[in-house]
Amino acid sequence: MQTETKNAKKPAYGLQANPTTIFEDNPRERSHYDSLKAKLLKQCLPEGELELQTFERYVFALFQADRVRQMEIDAQTRWTNEPNNRVFFEQMERLNKLGAAQERRANLALKEFRKLQTDRILAMDIHTEVYLYDKIVDLPATFPMYEVRKADLCKTSPSQLAFRLMAFMPEAREIVDKHRASKTAN
Repeated sequence: MQTETKNAKKPAYGLQANPTTIFEDNPRERSHYDSLKAKLLKQCLPEGELELQTFERYVFALFQADRVRQMEIDAQTRWTNEPNNRVFFEQMERLNKLGAAQERRANLALKEFRKLQTDRILAMDIHTEVYLYDKIVDLPATFPMYEVRKADLCKTSPSQLAFRLMAFMPEAREIVDKHRASKTAN
């Protein structure tokens, strides 16, 4: 089995599935990735593990899209110099498809990242309202704040959402249960 792995043919387009190969075999690539990540980190400001993981997916997909773009340019140059070479044409086609896939991955990760940040920022409105009511409610990072607010903005002010979320607190449940008990006792 090991001899098969050693003798296995590397992909003709230059990308390999093992991410450690990208960085361990080429420190320049690691430097480029780290530089891109540092620049985007200053602009995107992820907060919390969920946003950070989504941000990492975004950066890596952008990095890969850029690498593929460079390889595609090289393949196109080779094919332009030898337009009858079928292998060069196929390499160029594969790289084009791979680049488009990486760009889609980056776009999806950025869309998800923006959604998470929007929800976090809207959650701050609710936290402020809850603070004013002197109650602390933990809001899950996966609570779709933006979708709830977008549904009907007239009915979803931070105060109203705070009241709705406070209804899940044990103290609120206890008040409701006591009220029900007193009604059934009368």
